[in-house]
Amino acid sequence: MTQSAMCIPLWPARNGNTAHLVMCPFAGGSSSAFRHWQAEQLADCALSLVTWPGRDRLRHLEPLRSITQLAALLANELEASVSPDTPLLLAGHSMGAQVAFETCRLLEQRGLAPQGLIISGCHAPHLHSERQLSHRDDADFIAELIDIGGCSPELRENQELMSLFLPLLRADFYATESYHYDSPDVCPPLRTPALLLCGSHDREASWQQVDAWRQWLSHVTGPVVIDGDHFYPIQQARSFFTQIVRHFPHAFSAMTAWQKQPSTSER
Repeated sequence: MTQSAMCIPLWPARNGNTAHLVMCPFAGGSSSAFRHWQAEQLADCALSLVTWPGRDRLRHLEPLRSITQLAALLANELEASVSPDTPLLLAGHSMGAQVAFETCRLLEQRGLAPQGLIISGCHAPHLHSERQLSHRDDADFIAELIDIGGCSPELRENQELMSLFLPLLRADFYATESYHYDSPDVCPPLRTPALLLCGSHDREASWQQVDAWRQWLSHVTGPVVIDGDHFYPIQQARSFFTQIVRHFPHAFSAMTAWQKQPSTSER
C-alpha cells in the first residue's frame, strides 16, 4: 500500500495466505490509541488499522463528515490493494463498525465479499446513539468525551491541542451521529458471515442495541460479551482477538494456546 493509503500496517502476516484483518477505529481513534496492539502480535494474520482523513499519515487532508464517504474511500483502496488470494476480514468498533458495515456492503456489490465482518460496540443503523455530542458547545463536548473515557481531562486545559483535535473529533461525531436508516428494509441483509461483540459495562452500546444488527445481516453470531466498558478492544485486546480467531478459524492458519482457552460469556 502507498504512503497515502488509509490502512496503516501494524502486523505482517507470519505465513502466506493467512487473513488480512482491517480494523476501523472508533471516533477520534488514531494509531496512538492502538500502539500496544503493534507491540504484541495477538493473532496469526496481517493487521492494518484504518486512519481517517485529518490524522496520522492523512493529516494533510480535510476530515470527512460522512460514514458512506469514508466507506467508499476504504472500499476503493481494499479493492485495489488486497490480493484475491488473501482472506479479508473487516472489523470496526463504534463509529468504525458503521464504516466496516458500509464498506462490506460495497465490496459485496462488487463481487469482493470479505470472509468475515466484525461489528463491535455499536448500535444498529436503525437506532440512535445514546449520546448526541456534535451539536454541543466546546465545553460540553469535551466533558462528554471525558465521561465516555475517550478523552483526557488535560485536553480542555490545553488550547493548542483543543484547536488541533476538536475539528477532527467533531467531524467524527457528526459522521457517526448522522448515520441512520429508518428501517432494515432499505437494503438486503449482508451475506458476509458476521460476528457481533459488545462490552459487559459499555454505556454507549448495550447488548440489545448490538443484537439489533441481526436485522441487517444474514449469517450472524453473538453478541459475544467481552469484559470492559466502551473501550474493551483496547483494554482487553487479547479477548478481542481470541473471539475473532475462534469465530473465523478458516481465515487463520494456527491458533496459539491462549486462543484455545474457553470463550468469554456469550448470551
